[in-house]
Amino acid sequence: MPPSRPKPSELAAEVKRTWMPHLQRHYIQSTVTSYLYPDGSAIKINPDKKSQQRLRVAVVEGDPVDYALGWYQYASVDPSNTHSIKPIPVVNMANEKRAGGDWESGLMAPEECFARRSNLVQALTMPWNASPMGNDGFYPLPQRGGIYTPEVYVFRDGPEQNYVQWKELRCLPVISVAPIRRPKLDETGLNYSFVQEKELMREKMRSVLRIASYCGHSNICIGAFGVGPIFRNPVGEIAKMWRKLLFEEDEFCGVFTDVVFAIENSTGTSKGGMTDVDIFKTEFDPSTLFPTRYR
Repeated sequence: MPPSRPKPSELAAEVKRTWMPHLQRHYIQSTVTSYLYPDGSAIKINPDKKSQQRLRVAVVEGDPVDYALGWYQYASVDPSNTHSIKPIPVVNMANEKRAGGDWESGLMAPEECFARRSNLVQALTMPWNASPMGNDGFYPLPQRGGIYTPEVYVFRDGPEQNYVQWKELRCLPVISVAPIRRPKLDETGLNYSFVQEKELMREKMRSVLRIASYCGHSNICIGAFGVGPIFRNPVGEIAKMWRKLLFEEDEFCGVFTDVVFAIENSTGTSKGGMTDVDIFKTEFDPSTLFPTRYR
């Protein structure tokens, strides 16, 4: 009989009781572990850092944390890489009110699952008494802002692998931005009903890209930002907005070298029997990105 999956509450308790004190004693060098950018529109991308290399985008099915870690590990040992490789940041679909959301309960959302296998909550809230109001220092998150965490330590698998503990710690940067939560959709369920919510979501996506670039990253693992049963943004609209930001907005042209959308648990269908992964792959198909034109 296979071992039973640990209870989320027990995992969270272990993180707080064992892992956080251990990491603070032996690994964390500073009392400041995260940096708040309250308004993404205030971040200006340095045009001197832009490249002429064409952006490459991949859509894969899987856990974005695992993919970002594996991507960096592979790039670091690849003999064809002659330049130093920076760790690959992953985008955290953050709860807007508190670090880790409901990670101590049984909620199986992306941020909560990430928090149970890492010191994400610790890194987002150190020092823990940062706010005189008694809540987490950066929370509630600003509507158009986000948090950059240079080092989040991951020490076990995710829920699909029963949270098996690793022999070695691994570390990656994290960009935490809160997507729009359950926007009003039209009767088809495929589009935003209100342009204001769509534009705010687009601005949050811009904040993700601006923070990544400002913090020196040309590669990024985004995941299905705002998609799924918790936030319920329309997957087709989200995929299309990412494509337009990355390939059509001058601000981001030449900023990134490689972008990966790692989408996990893509079981639901949104349009014509297509999964979330299918929709993203269609949106980023080369024929869509670079359509053939006939005179």
